[in-house]
Amino acid sequence: MYNIKNDMDIQLEKANLIERLRQVNDESLIKAFNNMLDYAATKEAIDLLLEESIDRGLTQSDRSKGRSHKEVMEEIRKKYKA
Repeated sequence: MYNIKNDMDIQLEKANLIERLRQVNDESLIKAFNNMLDYAATKEAIDLLLEESIDRGLTQSDRSKGRSHKEVMEEIRKKYKA
């Protein structure tokens, strides 16, 4: 649920971070910050893909289009000869 107070708090935090980052001259710290932002963006994308995948699975299950655990395990054992 959207909460304007939380959004304002986040916007203020972001503004504070930007101001602090403007004062940083340490190249390794800036690279580390960039790496953290890259990680966060990747994690958000993966989380979204996972959520979409779960939703597709639940929809398939609701439509009785899923397979049992036993069927899936038999297929995997056959495929990988386990």
